[in-house]
Amino acid sequence: MARNRARQFLVLLGTGAAALALTLTGIAPATAYHSPHRTHSRTIDYVNLGDSYSAGFGSGTLITGPVPDCLQGSGPTHVTMLDARHRVNLTVNAACAGATTTDIADSLPLVAPYLATAELVTLTLGANDLDIKGLVLACSTMGTDAACDTALRLGRQAIPAVGASAHATLRKVDRATRGKILVLGYPRLFTTSNGDQALISAKHAKALNKLGDALNRSIKKATKHTDAKFISVTGAFNNHGLGANRPWIYFNVGNLEDPFNLHPTTTGYLHGYYAALRGRI
Repeated sequence: MARNRARQFLVLLGTGAAALALTLTGIAPATAYHSPHRTHSRTIDYVNLGDSYSAGFGSGTLITGPVPDCLQGSGPTHVTMLDARHRVNLTVNAACAGATTTDIADSLPLVAPYLATAELVTLTLGANDLDIKGLVLACSTMGTDAACDTALRLGRQAIPAVGASAHATLRKVDRATRGKILVLGYPRLFTTSNGDQALISAKHAKALNKLGDALNRSIKKATKHTDAKFISVTGAFNNHGLGANRPWIYFNVGNLEDPFNLHPTTTGYLHGYYAALRGRI
């Protein structure tokens, strides 16, 4: 979600009642989402935030989410699996493909009533600040060694700022809810044990995985001095990156502009993300 779009939503929010603003912006219509008020003392009210990895890109087809101009995947994910569990009530899924850490922070007033009653919040954040897609393209067989080296250097230099922005956003989420906040990391995109791939050399794939590890470390560090907890999915995705015999990362070689490229498949969400998350609920 672009930052100016989030600011437009905040203008709609104004100084009036938050519930009225949610109605005006089209978030959480009664036919699609539950009331933010608890209906059962033993029900876990659940809110999902974040970027395309939280929005389910890679599973199902593209759909419009409850936040205007935000896209999500329609298929099964860790979010739908949690919602299907007994006594878990997904009150709003406000994840948005393309959202940066700042976009997520700017959108929080829109879901404030849901966060106020939430007992569980999940999200992913940080990858769009780093422009993972641009990094992969620069280091792919369509790029050059020089372009890859430059992109990796700039990516490494950006990591501290991404971590600081993620921390600021998590502090805002923390203030908005008393619920458990679970921040999921990102998988390594490539499996390098099978050597070079048509898309990328093993050398460049290893370098990108190393940068992804650094991003995950910065996000984990960003949870410090907040009530958020970091959950790694690296182990769950081990040997299931692009180049593996059974990859859990989607990539359409016939369409480099496919928006689902470089996101988990349905299997990746269920056996990677949900498997990592399940034990922490």
